[in-house]
Amino acid sequence: EIASEGLTRSVDRFSRFLDISGFCTGEVINFTKIGSDAAIPPRTVIEYFKILQDTLLGELVEPLKTGKFRKSISAAKFYLFDLGVANFLTKRKTVEPGNEIYGKQLEHFIFCELKAFKSYCSPEADLNFWRSQSQFGVDFVWDRRIGIEVKAKDNIQARDEKGLHALGEEVPNLKKMIV
Repeated sequence: EIASEGLTRSVDRFSRFLDISGFCTGEVINFTKIGSDAAIPPRTVIEYFKILQDTLLGELVEPLKTGKFRKSISAAKFYLFDLGVANFLTKRKTVEPGNEIYGKQLEHFIFCELKAFKSYCSPEADLNFWRSQSQFGVDFVWDRRIGIEVKAKDNIQARDEKGLHALGEEVPNLKKMIV
């Protein structure tokens, strides 16, 4: 569809980019690094991410801007529209519980659920993430009211809540949730 619409001038370059985009899902985007990996200019990478958004194949999630006590990062995170597509692009057949990829996939799944809820029940709500330059982070922030941290583990420890508490210092009356 993308090729037939003429949205890319080089289907080969876009194909290389698309393969790499599977590994980018749930990650903060560095256009220069992705361009280097795909052997395409960073400005083309930016255009390709826009194509994924315009065709509803992916979405950039903007960081929540705060700065009361900690400076926030400014780069967006990217998620493909479907976890199965990400697995296909990365050639993953199975993921075992307990490893880092499992946690990233759980986060991607929660993103898809939040996005669906947003479109059905609250289209005006903002969905962001938060990460400070000192590396405190919260996976999702719903409408500046709820911080949602996703953990793929059985036992939650105090260190798993540090990002939520740090964001709570930045955003008054923040409700905190660990999934």
